[in-house]
Amino acid sequence: MFTLGWQVFRRHVTDVLDPARVRRAARWSGSAAVVALVGMAVLEARVDWTGTAPVRSAVAMVLLALGVGLLTFACIPTWQPPDPSTTINGRQVRPSWQLAARGATQLYVQRRPVPVLPEHREIVRTDAVLLRRGLIGTLARTAPLLGSGLVAVLGAFVLGPASWFHVLWFAAYTVGLSEYVVRLGRSERARLSAESLEPAPGTSARPIE
Repeated sequence: MFTLGWQVFRRHVTDVLDPARVRRAARWSGSAAVVALVGMAVLEARVDWTGTAPVRSAVAMVLLALGVGLLTFACIPTWQPPDPSTTINGRQVRPSWQLAARGATQLYVQRRPVPVLPEHREIVRTDAVLLRRGLIGTLARTAPLLGSGLVAVLGAFVLGPASWFHVLWFAAYTVGLSEYVVRLGRSERARLSAESLEPAPGTSARPIE
């Protein structure tokens, strides 16, 4: 499921994120990382704030600067501009990935695959797309934030204040992002199962992207 979820993420990420906004966020985050690195290097040359060997201090400053860059990226909006069909009074409605799928759909995104019932075909087709968009948005927003915390803790570990416990704690949270990718694969599995069914009598097969 992880492989399928990753394929879905790569194929549909631009449905959720605006490439132009992503590039702008990358430029700002790169600039923030460079400014942070230069500032820490100047401070180190003047007051030796790290209090450690040159190699360790350089590694720590690079990690901390990378953390600043990732945090900056996470704080800059990268979503696609609101579509009129998904707004109420001009404000976009973004259901969370947990609430996007109705109970009928939740039956088909569990660990063990369950054949989609014909009467649930349209519900699953609709909810799987909402679930996919919500999961991709959650991954795109959370991954750089957790990455920022992880590299910052690694930098603190190199300098001494942080312990292995802090590193492993953040690493566990970061690895936990894989569950979102797995759930993305399960939602795609359910959508494909629903698509393979014939439309119920009296309904037409409407395209859903």
